[in-house]
Amino acid sequence: PMDPLDAILERQKPASPEDIKQQGLETGLLAARDLTEIPGFSRWSAAPLEGLASAPTPRALWPFVLVSLLLILALALQAVFHFRGELSRQAPALGQLFSQLGLEIPLPRQAEWISIEASDLQVENGSGHLILLATLRNRAPYPQQWPALELTLTDTYDAVLVRKVFPPREYLPQDAASAFKPGDTPIRLDLDAQGMHPAGYRLYLFYP
Repeated sequence: PMDPLDAILERQKPASPEDIKQQGLETGLLAARDLTEIPGFSRWSAAPLEGLASAPTPRALWPFVLVSLLLILALALQAVFHFRGELSRQAPALGQLFSQLGLEIPLPRQAEWISIEASDLQVENGSGHLILLATLRNRAPYPQQWPALELTLTDTYDAVLVRKVFPPREYLPQDAASAFKPGDTPIRLDLDAQGMHPAGYRLYLFYP
């Protein structure tokens, strides 16, 4: 019989490669074909099966480029249409082009260039009728759109009695020019103030 010490040493002896292969075959971890050696062939360098690991097809970029260019062009045309009035003043040739295309060129609306140079509110005693006289000035070197006029009537404590906004068609005379030309323009506004006794007033020009 084997000495117990020899049996322990026998169990601790490392298995040989042949023993490992045999154990793999017996347990099913290895197949017989995995042990077959074919000269000049390495199964580890073999190409993958077709369709299992094929490279992705690159997407075409031209549709995205075309859409981006169309969006940029649309934004540029929208900006030109929005600022066509300013562009027409800076480049008269563009103004002629806009006219040929049937595009209306809006007049400027620069409130910093307009002001009220003089004004006077006259009250007719006992009639409740007010007459507002004012001089509007356009200090820009070019015609502008007529602004809106806001009139505020106040009492002796400067409290607001009434406030009203007059569009150009209500305060301009019938023979007024279609544009607010450079220089001064006098206006007259007849008001019905029955039941009110204003002690003061305020005027304000603005573009709605």
